[in-house]
Amino acid sequence: MTAARVTLRRRIVLMDLDGTISDPADGVFAAFRHAVAAMGRPWPDGQPLDWVIGPPLRESFARVLGDETAATAALEHYRVHYAAGSMFDNQLYPGIVDAIGGLCDDGARLYVATSKLNTFAAAIMARFGLAGRFAGIYGSTPDCRVETKADVIASCLAAEGLDPADCLMVGDREHDVLGARDHGIGCIGVTWGYGSADELAGSGAVALCDRPAMLPVLVADVFAARSPASADGPAGLRGDMALDGASPDRRTS
Repeated sequence: MTAARVTLRRRIVLMDLDGTISDPADGVFAAFRHAVAAMGRPWPDGQPLDWVIGPPLRESFARVLGDETAATAALEHYRVHYAAGSMFDNQLYPGIVDAIGGLCDDGARLYVATSKLNTFAAAIMARFGLAGRFAGIYGSTPDCRVETKADVIASCLAAEGLDPADCLMVGDREHDVLGARDHGIGCIGVTWGYGSADELAGSGAVALCDRPAMLPVLVADVFAARSPASADGPAGLRGDMALDGASPDRRTS
């Protein structure tokens, strides 16, 4: 195996979708409101829904409706509405396309790992013209057997034969950090999505990134810090911020 191939194998980047690659707020919120209204619990006007983006949807519905049976029914209402067009009420974050290109140019092999339904994730990535940049797109399954971020990562690792030691997660919520940690994978927290710098740092992100342009640099630094030849730990990272100097949430949505 050549040195170039070793470098490629050891740069596996799992990327969250919602809040990391794109801002899905309009479509997600519309479908969520539709679903809870269909269950007889209209969402009050003016009440925030940012917290919905990140955790598994069934968990969010259970929080509102109070039981798992109702949450499962609401999830079906959500999926029908979302599939009818809400999923495309979605926009890429400025600079993320160039960041993804930079990661690919640096030899990273990319996968999407999202709690969004896998068919929705694939359709959205295709609509954005980004599917070809990713070696695989993994999400939750219709039967909810794969549902949490840890479940999604497990399915990706198993299907692709990936070594967690070669992987790095990139995401905007604590669910990304904790789901990756369940598999011994570090996570870079991005602060342009729906999680604050405090949330990400508190859940154990290895580093924080506050703009897409710096993501390839920070990813390269995290991988370099793993090398036996590197004397630098996290404090040697060149990215946007070390965890002891986290900036405020810079969400653009």
